Amino acid sequence: MVVNAAHAESKLSGPLDGVRVVEVGVWHAGPAVGAILADLGADVIKVESLQGDPERHFAAFAPMTDTRNIDADGWTVMFELSNRGKRGVSLDLESAAAHGVLERLVEGADIFVTNLRGPTRRALGIDYEALSAINPTIIHVNVTGFGGDGPLADAGAFDNVGQAMSGMMFTAGGDNPQPLNVMVMDHLTAIVGSHAAITALAARELHGIGQEVHTSLYGAGTWLMYGNLGFTGARGHEVSMNGDRLSRSPLRNLYKCSDGKWVMGTNHPEQEHWSNFCQVLGCAELVNDPRFHDVDSRNANLKLLYQILDEAFQTKPRETWLDELRSAGLFFAPVHSFTDVLNDEQALANGYVDDVDHRHLGTVRQPSYPIRFGAFNAGPTGPAPWLGEHSREILASVGYSDAEIEALIEAGAVNNAGEHR
Repeated sequence: MVVNAAHAESKLSGPLDGVRVVEVGVWHAGPAVGAILADLGADVIKVESLQGDPERHFAAFAPMTDTRNIDADGWTVMFELSNRGKRGVSLDLESAAAHGVLERLVEGADIFVTNLRGPTRRALGIDYEALSAINPTIIHVNVTGFGGDGPLADAGAFDNVGQAMSGMMFTAGGDNPQPLNVMVMDHLTAIVGSHAAITALAARELHGIGQEVHTSLYGAGTWLMYGNLGFTGARGHEVSMNGDRLSRSPLRNLYKCSDGKWVMGTNHPEQEHWSNFCQVLGCAELVNDPRFHDVDSRNANLKLLYQILDEAFQTKPRETWLDELRSAGLFFAPVHSFTDVLNDEQALANGYVDDVDHRHLGTVRQPSYPIRFGAFNAGPTGPAPWLGEHSREILASVGYSDAEIEALIEAGAVNNAGEHR
């Protein structure tokens, strides 16, 4: 997979070049930690079972993820998003011989990532206590559903469970909870997990110690709900999250334009921008109208006010309104669809999305790594591996001879089925 990005020229390789990561994870929240570290240049080795990560075989949880018409045998688009840029080895970790391979990998690793549940980690001998005995300086990143302590420490979870526990499902407003689609909590948790891994890596350089670090869907969700939880705690009671746009401030709201497209404004302090906003909309008479001249009077007459404002926005198309509002110093932006984002000039200019030449998909536009480094490249470096694609290569890199590798394959301890795909 090659990323066609002009800004990649004349820079060094990724900032984590030289860092070795070993991952034993499934689905997205754990493996995407490795994908992010791979975007940053780390050598990430994905260790899978002989059957592979279940995400290889099924990801059709919702219309957005139902890509069965373009998926391949043993590969899905969702698996690609979770595992791009990695090398893959397939091992039967219940086999002593295969576990010996893992131990050799861990000996030379900087970071180990897993999102397997506690009992499974311990049964497979990949918990922190077991692996730190092999490599005392290892950074062991655990991603779970609810955290490492408490009554749910060993309970399993998926994305929507984390949304439910963290309060996120009420942020859309209304009395009924509404999940956000898709992979919001899983990917947030992966971002938090990569942050934890890089922080622990820096701490090891500063203090010379390895350690276990732990994050979870629930923990990442409470961090994302920082403001909501903070204001609720300060008030001492629940506050309604009314999602009705007609109950929101006119300076922080959505408007539909004459071409059917929407704009979103976020302008505060509200009173400071009210006059300017009215002038641009051709509604200067509203500025001194006693029903609308300050925040309290506007809040008392929002239904009438929105009849006037919505009618004004219906007179011009979105791009015209954006030009006029921005020229007046007001903060407005288009409300994008996902297709809009992938084709947005601003996203392309900053490398937030990139064209990727993929061996299965062909040329396809995909999300990239959203931080630009002055001296280093960051972003997709290669496709997700086929199952066992790099098994032979990885075993050779930790000292196994050709004969030993063949013996492990013949014994069923190692799968190299993807080597020649």
